[in-house]
Amino acid sequence: MKENKGTKRNLKFIFAAAFIMILAMGTIALTGCGGSGSTDQAAEEPEVIINPLTGIEVESEDALPARPVQVSIPNDTYGAVPQSNISYADIIYEFPVEGELTRLQAIFYSQFPDKVGPLRSVRYYFVDTATEYKAFHVGYGWGKHARSYMKSNNVPHINGMQETEMFYRVSDKSAPNNAYIDWATIEKAEQDQGALDEKQKIKPWKFRDDKWKEEMKQAKADAQALIDEKGDSTDEEDVAAVEEAKALLAEPEKASELSVKSLGCNSTCKYDEESGKYLRFWYGEPFIDKETGEQLQFDNILVQKVHSDTMTDDETGAPDPKGRLTIDMFAGGEALLFTQGEVVKGTWARDGVNSRTVFKDENGKQFRFTPGKTWVYVLDQGKEFSYE
Repeated sequence: MKENKGTKRNLKFIFAAAFIMILAMGTIALTGCGGSGSTDQAAEEPEVIINPLTGIEVESEDALPARPVQVSIPNDTYGAVPQSNISYADIIYEFPVEGELTRLQAIFYSQFPDKVGPLRSVRYYFVDTATEYKAFHVGYGWGKHARSYMKSNNVPHINGMQETEMFYRVSDKSAPNNAYIDWATIEKAEQDQGALDEKQKIKPWKFRDDKWKEEMKQAKADAQALIDEKGDSTDEEDVAAVEEAKALLAEPEKASELSVKSLGCNSTCKYDEESGKYLRFWYGEPFIDKETGEQLQFDNILVQKVHSDTMTDDETGAPDPKGRLTIDMFAGGEALLFTQGEVVKGTWARDGVNSRTVFKDENGKQFRFTPGKTWVYVLDQGKEFSYE
């Protein structure tokens, strides 16, 4: 029989087309299984979720509650210290109050103890911290204007002056520094008020994470290459670029210890090279958690300088008889960050009541915090501050 060449060519074409289709399907299958050339692989990788207060990665959004809890805690020498379970807090603010004393605002978000205390009254500028972190606030008593300011800013809260039955007094401390509360009570109050109904979004600080470390490594390599190439140039632009590169490569200022002193406050933080932590001391003794017996330690010590004035009577203008203070937490000012044994100098600013305070270095870049816990000294002119 005579061979049909046209039929043979058609069969070859069909076989070739089928082969190409099989190859294409195989490529698609391989790509779908994570083979090279995948365009969906990066999109399918789970998003890294970090605790915005600590910069530490968490398993999921559900690992953190709807909002932090901020607790007002005394910090005086009249029996307040040592406090219970404040080592669980992610961030602790130390604020100036009347009589050159200080008061703590402990912010809990990733860990929660079975109880916390002692608790004391709220100053109105503590509310500015609660709005910054979208926190549920817990305190016992009110300073001047504090209650109205809390309500006007819609901060969910409980206070021992109104919800007395939620709090109790311990026998091993003296009043007024002996009011405590169980964490289960706080959680129930949050639920009853609907404070946990909506997940709050908190803008994080910048952290010294792995990505930042790689970027810094590359930036330093580029800076050294620029110096090697243009270090002898007299061109104005080259000279400026070389100076900037040298600044990047310069050794940061070091500090192993910092201290804050006043008539009612004497604290020191010492950097421990081995652990990379700052150990806190109170009047020369380790500052411990009453419940755990362990010395408090932090990855960062932040200093936020403010100016305080004595409150005056709204009608007469007379100074407040108790010497209570007024502090503008939006005025901006000087700031210092102590982290990994280094000192970073800069400034702080805050745009509004619902915004985060932003800390920037002398080059205008945001402070980079070491992932972990932070102690914040809010320092007014009545405190003596030094470091070495």
